[in-house]
Amino acid sequence: MMKVLLPIDFSDFSEAAISEVKRRPWPESTKLSILHVVETITTGWIDLSTYIADQTASARKLVGEAAKQLSATGLQASDLVLCGYPPVLIPQYAEAWGADLVIVGSHGAGGLARFLLGSVAKSVLQATQCSVEIFRLRERRENGAQMKILLATDGSEYSEQAARAIAERPWPTGTIVKVLGVVELPPAGVDPWNAAAWVIDSLREERTKNAGDSVNQAESIVASAGLKTLTEVVAGHAKVTIIDNAKEWNADLIALGSHGRRGFKRLLLGSVAETVALHAHCSVEVIRRTDGSQQENPSAA
Repeated sequence: MMKVLLPIDFSDFSEAAISEVKRRPWPESTKLSILHVVETITTGWIDLSTYIADQTASARKLVGEAAKQLSATGLQASDLVLCGYPPVLIPQYAEAWGADLVIVGSHGAGGLARFLLGSVAKSVLQATQCSVEIFRLRERRENGAQMKILLATDGSEYSEQAARAIAERPWPTGTIVKVLGVVELPPAGVDPWNAAAWVIDSLREERTKNAGDSVNQAESIVASAGLKTLTEVVAGHAKVTIIDNAKEWNADLIALGSHGRRGFKRLLLGSVAETVALHAHCSVEVIRRTDGSQQENPSAA
């Protein structure tokens, strides 16, 4: 069973996220929780009780209608309205409910200031323990239409877990997964030994081989689930290369692995996952396992 949390507001982008959830296949017995947080402001000189009551009533109608739409597709959908500060309450509720995935709508690439509920998407990315998808509105697909998923891997256990997470979920018929490995070389330093051509060539050869091995491993996992696959190994700066490659390939979703709760200080490929999640043209899912396999070592740096 999979538990998916969908925080929504009154925007068209939330409506698009609801439609996307309706279009995608989900594991059997998937549970959805449709959440709206009424942001409350405490003042000592203005009584906001009437405003909060009105907003709460409107929010209940909003989430109730969304849950009704999703339940009509066979999903188990419930609705909830909370009052408080959204960037705090959404991650807290996700953990208390035991969510496996949080889908947060976004107004577009690079628009942190225009994210759903202001800075909520960034807060959810940084504070939530489970997987998080930043959903971006693209051309509407018909129900069951194939998706193009770009899976970026660095060969780490977290990338392997991301590949397995993609393999374990159902996707529309004809979906293609492109497994991408990026060979990133450090800039040449001022020391003669570091700037030597043979050192750069040796590094390139070693990292190209490692990238190829990690791509082949991830591709094998995904292909074993019956999904169509492509592979590519390219040289470049990971943050830019993943974003550009996804745009050129016209990907619908980018998937990357993460270390866990405080993962944005130690994400796959450094800060690559956060950068990609915030600036890609398409939806991005940062995958964290919630089965205990990613519990962090408190003494880790």
